[in-house]
Formats: sequence, structure tokens, C-alpha cells
Amino acid sequence: MNYIYDITLNFNKSNLYEFYEWCEDDCPEFVLKIPAFKVDNETFKSLKNDSIILCKEILEKLYDKTEIYFPSSIKLIKYSALFICEYDAVAIEFDENGKTFMKSNLSLDEENDVLEISKDFKYTILSYKLLEKNKQKNTFFTRREKKTEEFMEKEINEMYENNEFSKLKYLFFEVFNQKIDDELKIYHKLISVIKNNGNKFEKLNEILSVMNKSKIMNQNS
Repeated sequence: MNYIYDITLNFNKSNLYEFYEWCEDDCPEFVLKIPAFKVDNETFKSLKNDSIILCKEILEKLYDKTEIYFPSSIKLIKYSALFICEYDAVAIEFDENGKTFMKSNLSLDEENDVLEISKDFKYTILSYKLLEKNKQKNTFFTRREKKTEEFMEKEINEMYENNEFSKLKYLFFEVFNQKIDDELKIYHKLISVIKNNGNKFEKLNEILSVMNKSKIMNQNS
């Protein structure tokens, strides 16, 4: 089995962040050693983007093979590996059933080193079961954009659930320059602006941000 040594990973359950989006709230780990497999480009694309179940044979080979550095000890990750293709690399942690659990990109420098080291690796024909394809509408969303979308949707939903229809009507008028009284239609149109990330997205975000700051100031006064 091939191994890669001395890299930093930032495993995350819900999102595969680029290294430049890692932040202080994350818990990057210094990996002393991790199993590595070189796979064809199509297999890699599925491993990186989709939810899969790894075959039992490979899963068993991974058991306790990944070593994480701690100041006073070495921690073992039960099932994880680094998967490499011609142009990219991704680390994946699996649960005891072989299902994708968490993923991590590499920093640009370490990724380049890994690609260089793996040039002499033999390709592995990987057996796995596809559980769910990635249906995210925009896989190129940055971390900031994701958080902005979540904030906006939360604010609109709270207004609707709290029957703050005057605020929703105000938002609708400012964004669309129209007056309508159908609250459900207003709600769906505003949510559509958020989901489609169109040209009205930034304007809606600006207004919601101002309203949210005002709400916080009133709460603290």
C-alpha cells in the first residue's frame, strides 16, 4: 500500500472547503501518515463529489492506518485515505460501513507535492457503490456565499413564520419595485431570489443585513 506523509487536512462533514476558506473555527489536523490510492479521473470525480460506500476489502485495509499528530500522543483514524488522480487529490474519512463520512482538500503546495510523489503510483481499480450524486446547484459557491445564503433564508423564514408581513412587503418592493398583497407569493419570490442567486441577490442581502443590524441594536438597547 502507498502512503503520503506529513500533510494538513481539514475534514468537514457538510462542505468540502478549499484550503483558502479554512478558518479559525475549523480544526485542521497534522497527518503523519495516510494510505493513498491513485484512481482514474472519472472514479476520482465521483469520490470527491458524491456519497459512496467503499468496498469491504479496501475498507479493511484502511483500518487504523491513518496517524494524526497530537502534542502528547498519536491519534489513529479508523478508516480514511487519500485519493489521487492526474490533476487533484482529496482525503476521505469513512464510517464503519464504508460510507463517506467527511472529506478534506489539501493546500495548494501540499497537493502539488502529492501529485508529484504519486506519478509512480500504480492505478487502483476501486470498487464502490454510488449512494447519492451531488445535486448542489452550484459547486463553486464559496464559504462566504454559502453563509450569506443561509443567513438570508433564515431571516426571510423568520419574518414569514412570525407573520411580519409588512417587512416582507417592504423587502419585495425594494427588490422588485412592485406592490402586491399576496404574502405567500411574496415569500416564495424572495426565497427564489436567494436560491437562484440572480442579479437581485446582493440587493436583498444588503437590505436584510441593515435590518438585522437594526434588530440587534434594538435588542441591546
